[in-house]
Amino acid sequence: MKSKRLFWLLAALVFGSLITTGILFSDTHPALFWTMEGIAALSLILFVSLYRRLIKPYHILLNGMELLNEQDFSNRLRLVGNDEANRLIEIFNRMMTELKNERLQVRETNRFLDLLIRASPQGVVILDFDERISEINPAGLRLLKINDIETVKGKKIGESDFKLAADLAGLESGDDLIVRIPGQAIYRCVRSSFADRGFDHPFILIEELTRELMRIEKASYERIIRMMSHEVNNSIGAIGATLNVVSDILRQTQDSDWQDVLPAVSASFERCGNLARFTSKLADVVRIPEPVRADLSLNELVRSVDALTRIECRKRNISLSLSLADPDTIIRADGIQLEQVLVNIVKNAYEAIGHDGRIRIVTTADPPSVTVEDNGPGIPEEIRKQLFTPFFTTKPSGQGIGLMFVREVLNNHRMAFSLTSQNGCTRFEISV
Repeated sequence: MKSKRLFWLLAALVFGSLITTGILFSDTHPALFWTMEGIAALSLILFVSLYRRLIKPYHILLNGMELLNEQDFSNRLRLVGNDEANRLIEIFNRMMTELKNERLQVRETNRFLDLLIRASPQGVVILDFDERISEINPAGLRLLKINDIETVKGKKIGESDFKLAADLAGLESGDDLIVRIPGQAIYRCVRSSFADRGFDHPFILIEELTRELMRIEKASYERIIRMMSHEVNNSIGAIGATLNVVSDILRQTQDSDWQDVLPAVSASFERCGNLARFTSKLADVVRIPEPVRADLSLNELVRSVDALTRIECRKRNISLSLSLADPDTIIRADGIQLEQVLVNIVKNAYEAIGHDGRIRIVTTADPPSVTVEDNGPGIPEEIRKQLFTPFFTTKPSGQGIGLMFVREVLNNHRMAFSLTSQNGCTRFEISV
């Protein structure tokens, strides 16, 4: 607007000067007067022409720059009576149309990606250029057990204390890591990046593989156990029957040499029985029925476990104490299965202690949980990671199916659980 005012001010000065000069000579030099008036008229025409060809297109383009500056891509510039300027305006209007379409496409794409990320079953952790957490989608908050994103937003992953923080903090770009939390979950964590204003913008994908891998794992060991049970039971049945016949014959003979064989035959028969019981236990793990849920007092469940395990603890001089929540909590669960789970956990605790120790069973009402604590020797980290692996055991005569049973029952109940061992205290916590 300032240039327009200057232009018309200059035009007024020139035109006024010519008119004034002509008037001064109107009486003495009429010819000069008309000449000056003609020049004034031509100057006015020239200024109007210059305005239409230069100043007006210039201001229209300035208005276009303002539209660009304000990112208003919906308005267009009007054509003027100037072919060169019109070509420039048409190019500008076409550029504005393309910018509007591209911005609309980008917004729609971003909206779609935002909805996709929020609806994705995979956890997505988006970091800023300083490696600080800028956004986590709902699935990520659920997988990482974060109740409020504001508690971690703006922090580096290594500065946070949520689940998997230590594993995620160690990821480099392109890393693909499988993380196992003993007995609870298996996660696949992938770190990647996308281009943002010419720089790599990092993000982390978290996918829970627990159910799928456990389903495959269970199907595999079920097939193996069924095959083993079939073959072993068929063989044991035939061998046991044969050993019974041999034992009866040897008892009837009077030959002292054959009498010496009787103990070996009896031991072999007993061994067959042990093997049959072993395969039966394996088969029982495969045949765990779905839980029959009913209202159950959590404190009464713990008292029942106490009654079943207290005698064995007393034999080992192990103190077994209860710390029960008040008020009592009623849960929906299969009482028989959950009781056996807790008995197995307490059994593992007193076997780990051996003699002279303490076991405490704690219940809480809000949230409902039951925890078994002991002051045994603890569990090394490398062993703790494998404890819920099928058939893994650290006991010389163990079968590795106790914690398999615990895991299957708790997973069937959809109950979260954790096993920790630190500072001389091993804790098995079940959220019921």
